[in-house]
Amino acid sequence: MTRSQGSARVQRWQPPPRPEWVQRINAEGEHLDLPSVIPLNAKSLIATATENTGLSDFGEDEWYQPFQVLCRSLEEEAKLTLVGRLMTRQEVLLALEARLRIEDTYKQHPEIDDEEIVSPLMIIGQGRSGTSALQNLIAEDPQRGTERAWEVQRPCPPPEAATYRTDPRIGQAEGLIGMWSRVTPELRSMHDFTGWGPAESIWAQVISFRMPWWPDPLWGYLPSFVNYFADKNLADGYRYEKRLMKLLQWRNPRKQWVLKSPLALNHLPTVREAFPDMGFIWTHRDPVRAVASVVNLTGTLYWIRSDHPHQGDDLSVLTDSSVVAGVMSQPIRWLEDGTLPRECLCNVHYRDFVRDPISTIEQIYRFFGSDMTDEARSAMRTYMEEHPRSGRPGHDYDLGTAEEIQLERAAFKEYTEYFNVPEEL
Repeated sequence: MTRSQGSARVQRWQPPPRPEWVQRINAEGEHLDLPSVIPLNAKSLIATATENTGLSDFGEDEWYQPFQVLCRSLEEEAKLTLVGRLMTRQEVLLALEARLRIEDTYKQHPEIDDEEIVSPLMIIGQGRSGTSALQNLIAEDPQRGTERAWEVQRPCPPPEAATYRTDPRIGQAEGLIGMWSRVTPELRSMHDFTGWGPAESIWAQVISFRMPWWPDPLWGYLPSFVNYFADKNLADGYRYEKRLMKLLQWRNPRKQWVLKSPLALNHLPTVREAFPDMGFIWTHRDPVRAVASVVNLTGTLYWIRSDHPHQGDDLSVLTDSSVVAGVMSQPIRWLEDGTLPRECLCNVHYRDFVRDPISTIEQIYRFFGSDMTDEARSAMRTYMEEHPRSGRPGHDYDLGTAEEIQLERAAFKEYTEYFNVPEEL
């Protein structure tokens, strides 16, 4: 299977019409010198972040070089609209300010580093394979904890247990994250992004500026930034996430963390460099259907901020079946040669989870040596009643031609046979 065959959906993808108000603002931006009016260069961003916080210590120096690469990529490659530049500058500033405040809080309270992250779990698996739905439910378990969007966006002062669900930062995050769907309403049919909702690990890792994902695709097409990490060990990105997790649980204890990172499939042994006792929950779904859905999601994310979605192949690891198939098969090698211990990986089939979510989660808990409490079971049932999938618009996407699907089936054969993944198409 060639890359051109694997990426045919990307080539066919068409963006949805934008709301009129977005079109009008972006049209006005064509008359402006956007790099001067809304600068995304390193000097301007750092100066503003230090002025906003009154702080200047960003911690270890290794973050700065990739941050410079990111800024150059934003200015020279992302091709952001006026709305896109406004949103991106705000979010990069929040990441810088979060880093400044995290380092300052550690200086004032070095005992935070004594916090222990014990036997965390990470939900992995191909995008659009039920990872978010699974994380949302497990996050309702009072015995577990997850990184929520608001506390990752504004982690300081560290969240307090007594005000965790009423913190005003939840509303602040809701307003900013809600802008994504206000700019591109179709996003609501694909993913329910909220201020209170659980966040993927890449949301936390962006504060380290040591991980290529999240900036691309959400901040735009950033090939130089992605390519910068081609020969880099990504463990430092996970180590900084661990530093953040210690701070978040300092005054709001979490018995066990449950993270989510579909992109971690590329480097599971690297994750365990930072978290030696990490357990993985791999959700398995028909990979052909999942890829088709991911193409629509990534294109839509690009479209929020740029008139040029899917410019290149920097996200082929998510959208090109010929590339994705290799990613999905790599963990098989790690399992077979012992690099990845089998006891650290719990496999979950999407169809089983959809059929009976709570029973599936009970099986996950048993795999890792624990039981589900009645309180957790009740909280999960309440969540499902209050958040039915029918409450969001349907998600339509290009499934591909019969010939394309057949070729993709062949590419994914090793993965689907090894994990006994059923076809959905």
